[in-house]
Amino acid sequence: MHQYNKFIKGFCGFAIIYFLIVFFSNLVADPYGIRKNGGRVSNDRLVKAIKVTQIRPRAVFLGSSGTARGLKPEHAALSENDPTYNLSILGANIYELKRYFEHAAANNDLETVVIGLDFYAFNRFRDVRTGFSEARLGARHLIPSDFFGLYLSLDSLNLIFNPDERGFYFAEDGTYEHAIDLEMKRQFEVKLVEDFTQAEQMYWDFEFSQETVNHFRAMVEAAQLDGIDVKVFLPPLHTTLFHSAMVANYWSTYEDWLHEVVSIHPVWDFSGCNSITVEPIKEEMAYFEDPSHYPHEVGDFILNRMFDYQDGTAPADFGVYVTPENVDEHLLQVKAQCQQWAEANPDTVRWLGNLNLTRHMKLSQAGRLQQ
Repeated sequence: MHQYNKFIKGFCGFAIIYFLIVFFSNLVADPYGIRKNGGRVSNDRLVKAIKVTQIRPRAVFLGSSGTARGLKPEHAALSENDPTYNLSILGANIYELKRYFEHAAANNDLETVVIGLDFYAFNRFRDVRTGFSEARLGARHLIPSDFFGLYLSLDSLNLIFNPDERGFYFAEDGTYEHAIDLEMKRQFEVKLVEDFTQAEQMYWDFEFSQETVNHFRAMVEAAQLDGIDVKVFLPPLHTTLFHSAMVANYWSTYEDWLHEVVSIHPVWDFSGCNSITVEPIKEEMAYFEDPSHYPHEVGDFILNRMFDYQDGTAPADFGVYVTPENVDEHLLQVKAQCQQWAEANPDTVRWLGNLNLTRHMKLSQAGRLQQ
């Protein structure tokens, strides 16, 4: 028995020493970027939940990767809301946005929320992304599973010895920049095809559901009940994506969706076919990094328009305030503008046709009919 006790004590002592070494190694090296940066991009759902409780912002941006990359919290129009934090998470569906809003609002410091709404976020078939956890949202401190993953796991230890695997980090304000290695037209082609694949669940097979609308309504009503100022916008998509997804394939669904959205809250619409979104694809582009991501210069135009700051800096046709009263007229105008673009750019439309984007949708729809 004494021999067993000696073994158990030795084993426990070794385990404690091991865990202490791993913990302090992770604490000092900070491979997830929690202390030294704004958090690891590939762990966005974890690090954003942690950072927003640390920062306790008075204003947040909510949306997907476009908003995360395009809107800068340091914008002068939000100077009175300091600190402002970009709480956007990559590829978010509307339920995730609702839960992260609730998590941020639980601090009781929130005064303003700017919500970037993606059409695909309302797809019934778009599940929450890997890394999402209900348990951490609403918690004021690290939950045990997150603490173990950050400081005591083999994955975190692996990142210490393999820094190249850490990838990109968010800035402290929640934004990030992503380097593009491909030639620009090839980058557009890759991203367009990717957006229509089954794996991405964006435009591959879209079904608009009332449940997704209810999530958006619940978020807006909760904000208004707490006296939080809500601003909603539709982010700019390059015309090649907007034409392929909304105009060519989902227009009637898109109309229904926008009617539902503006019945809950008016939106600033920066999508469609305007002088920003119709920028020709070339190697050096001023307004787009790929079909759905824009630089912070365009983000500044968006914030200028929404907050009525430095009026006249953005093109006059960039940003339309859409309400239940003008939504029908607006939709007619958007479709007419996009048809004019298609007629004026037959080579680009032909190139889009050769990408055969709808093939992925037809395959998925056929599969559902057989089920």
